[in-house]
Amino acid sequence: MILIVAALEEELKTCMDTCREIRPVSESDVPLRQAVTAGGTPIAFLRAGVGPDKSTTRIRKALKWINPDLILITGYAGALDPCLKIGDIVAVTSAIAFSLNDKHPDWEHVDAETPFALTHVDKLMVAETAGFSIFKGSILSSRHVLGNPEHKNLLFRRFQASVVDMETAFLVREAAARKIPVCALRVISDTAQDSFLEPFERDPDLTLTDRARKLLRAGPVSSLREWKKRTATARDILRRFWEIHLEAIAKSGCFSRQLS
Repeated sequence: MILIVAALEEELKTCMDTCREIRPVSESDVPLRQAVTAGGTPIAFLRAGVGPDKSTTRIRKALKWINPDLILITGYAGALDPCLKIGDIVAVTSAIAFSLNDKHPDWEHVDAETPFALTHVDKLMVAETAGFSIFKGSILSSRHVLGNPEHKNLLFRRFQASVVDMETAFLVREAAARKIPVCALRVISDTAQDSFLEPFERDPDLTLTDRARKLLRAGPVSSLREWKKRTATARDILRRFWEIHLEAIAKSGCFSRQLS
């Protein structure tokens, strides 16, 4: 069985809406659901929440109740590669967790962990034949929102990673500890040139009060409104992808722990 994981309910619904007999795992204390695809294949869904702490806590708890053959991480991501556009799909090849350095807490001195290799990238690339704009690339996972184009460029030049999020590498770490293979598919919701999330980015030189003032000056409502507009496009791409490909992915004999 495949466990599909996303941070947000709206991301998860793009896939879950193609299924039937959706029911919660009542014994679990996390948002874990089981279902069957339109063709009758069992599948599970976990809403992991935003950020590394919440997502790792939830997947640890979920894996006490189910034993998937594969974990598939999906949802939105920000582009680091300047060539990627809103709605482009990235089949993730590797995931790297990073954090700001304690002594030099700025975006030029981030501490990166060992990369985790992801599986079944070529299987996800089948979307190219259906007319989707899809690319292979690695992902950076951060503990903080990244919104400044200059900081995105710094990370892109250092790591050559295509995209950034706040969960994937941390989720992969939990799966690797249990020898469960992981694949990931992310859709671009903000480009490397976009700056509308910058007010939410951590500035280590500012106090909490100064950060709050900066956010209020920037107008958080307009930033969130722009994010919602971009994610609506990404969500539509995700929905169309799962409508076409979920059944084949869920049934494929290649998506098994034995063949990973």
